[in-house]
Amino acid sequence: MPYADGVRSPTRALPAAAALVALVAAACAPRPRPAPLAPAPGAARGALPVELEASPVVSRREWRWNSVEGLEVDTANWRIRTSLRNSTLLAALPGFYEAALRNYRNGLVPLPEQPRRLESCVFGNREEWVRFTEHRLGGDAAPYLRMGRGGFTSGGEAVLYDIGSRDTLTIAAHEGWHQYSQTTLRNSLPVWLEEGIACYMEGFRMPPGAKEPDFLPWRNTERYAELRSTVRRRTPYPLREVLEGSPQSFLERSRDAQLAYYAHVWALVHFLRDGCEGRYRAGLEQLLDDAVKGKVLERISASPAIPDARGRRLAAEAKSGIWLVLVYFDRDFQGFADSYDRFVRAIVDSNAWDRLNRGESPLDAAPRTTPTP
Repeated sequence: MPYADGVRSPTRALPAAAALVALVAAACAPRPRPAPLAPAPGAARGALPVELEASPVVSRREWRWNSVEGLEVDTANWRIRTSLRNSTLLAALPGFYEAALRNYRNGLVPLPEQPRRLESCVFGNREEWVRFTEHRLGGDAAPYLRMGRGGFTSGGEAVLYDIGSRDTLTIAAHEGWHQYSQTTLRNSLPVWLEEGIACYMEGFRMPPGAKEPDFLPWRNTERYAELRSTVRRRTPYPLREVLEGSPQSFLERSRDAQLAYYAHVWALVHFLRDGCEGRYRAGLEQLLDDAVKGKVLERISASPAIPDARGRRLAAEAKSGIWLVLVYFDRDFQGFADSYDRFVRAIVDSNAWDRLNRGESPLDAAPRTTPTP
C-alpha cells in the first residue's frame, strides 16, 4: 500500500468545516500558469535554468509522459522527473533532496546508504498529478485523489506536485523518508513509526544565500500548531489509538483527524529520541538497526515481552499496534503512554514559538511545575 501524505491548506485560521471547504476549493480552482523555465541564452531545448548549473546536478535530459513535457534531472543520489514551471522551486530541488538524504542517514540515528538512486516525480500542477496518479495506481487511486494538497510514495517512487515552494519542499522531505525506508530497510517499520519519522524529517530552514537547507526537526510549526490545538481542545487521541491507526484510517474520520494523527506521531518520535532523559533512544536505535538488517522478527521471537506464541505471531504480522513498543521500548505500556502524555503536554504548555522557529527544543522553555502527589 502506498504512503499518502498531505499538509493543511494555508487557510489555517478558518473554522474546521470552512477550512475543509477551502481545501477542496483550492485544489479545484484554476491556477495562474507561471512563467516558463528560463534556460541559459542559446541553450538547447530541455536545458536547465541557469540556477541549476551550479547545483548538484550530474546530468539532465528532456522528459515526457503522455502530453506532459519536462526534465529528468540526476544528482548523485536522486532522479527527479519534473514538469515544474516554477524555476525557483526547480532550482532548489536537487540540493534540497541531497541534503534531505543526508538528514535521513544522520539526523535521527546513523543509517546506511541506500542501495540505489531514489526517484521522484514532481508535477507542475494538480491536473498532471491526478492523471499520473490514476495511471500509476489504477483502481487504488481514489483514496489518494481525495487527499487535497499532498503526495504519495509507492515502490520507492514519490509522486508530488507544486503546492507552493515551502509546502512542496516539506512534502518532498516527508515522502523522501518513505523512499529511503522502502528501498533501504529490509523490515518495514510499523506505520506509526514510519509516519512519525517522515514528519520528524520535515522541519528545515533555508538560511539567506545558502544553497542547501538546514534540517531542524523541531522547526515544524505545522505539526506543533496541530498538536497544540488538539490538546487545548481537549481532544487528543489516546496513544494506543494512534498506534493502532494509520493516516488512511484517521482520514476516514475527517481531514482534521488525519492531521492530528500526524502531529501525534511527530511528537512520539521526539519522545522516543529525547523523552524521559533519553531513556528510549537506545531502543529506537536498536529497532532501526534491526529493520535495516532484517532482524525485527528475530527480536520479536526472542523477546520476553511477548511470551506466548500467538502474541509473537500477531506481533510479527502487525503493521500497527503496541507490539514493538513492548519489545523495544517498555514492557509497561501504560507507564510508557503516561510518560508520552506528559511529554506532549510539556511541549504544548511551553508555547515556545520563537524557539521552534530557531529549530530549538521547546522543552527547555517549558514551565517548571511541582509534580502532583
